[in-house]
Amino acid sequence: MPFNFFPQLKILTYEQIESTNTLAWQRLKDGEAQNGDIILANYQINGKGQGKNTWYSTDGSNLLLSFICKDIQIKATQLTQLNMLVSLSVFNTVNYFFPEMASLKWPNDIMVNEQKIAGILIETALQGEYIKNAVIGIGININEENFPEFLPAACSFNTLSKKYHDLDSVFNILIEQLDKQLSKLKISGFEEIREEYESVLFGMETIRYFRSGEKEFSGIIKGINGHGQLCVEVDGKIKIFNNKEIEFEMPIKVNSYKSPKI
Repeated sequence: MPFNFFPQLKILTYEQIESTNTLAWQRLKDGEAQNGDIILANYQINGKGQGKNTWYSTDGSNLLLSFICKDIQIKATQLTQLNMLVSLSVFNTVNYFFPEMASLKWPNDIMVNEQKIAGILIETALQGEYIKNAVIGIGININEENFPEFLPAACSFNTLSKKYHDLDSVFNILIEQLDKQLSKLKISGFEEIREEYESVLFGMETIRYFRSGEKEFSGIIKGINGHGQLCVEVDGKIKIFNNKEIEFEMPIKVNSYKSPKI
């Protein structure tokens, strides 16, 4: 690979495990993991999402994986850049198949037609002022045909295009994008990365409706600050939100992707 954030990749495939992130951390704890190891599962019994959330997926339908970044020694202050670059990697992967339809919802959900198609969970272990190890968990809905009622705003490659997609093809593009984007940690400054991230940010500079606690309100997303917090203009003033302090009020839309005529 030309970018070399991962000096080498080793793919460890499992039919069924508890969680790719959980297994990745266990391998790190046991001294069995190397930088660039990928835990790939056909099915997760208890896939991890943000907070206490779980990741829904039926057996063999989607990409469920975790990348192990070991002894990377990235400054802890670069955690925001790490999240932005991983998010851009997954966004670019989805956008390759659905050009000009995808967007990136803060902090790291990938959307198509205002429906969630991919999610990211980054967990880190610090050593002093540095991130010693990181596990990057990624779930991309590929061939999921139906979603349960409690996920009304979810979609997949299949529900959008009404056809089967090869998991390996998507996986290969994702690996290339991750290696390319994460290489920028050492060569690109924060402002350059933030500009790229905000250029595809869902709801940027448009009026959206939100919920924070019991309060519902409208506002305009102005971007993110240096700490990765969301900046929203509400009644002419900029308000700052941490992850989980604000929710988007999402309309339920079900649209099909139509391939361009050639």
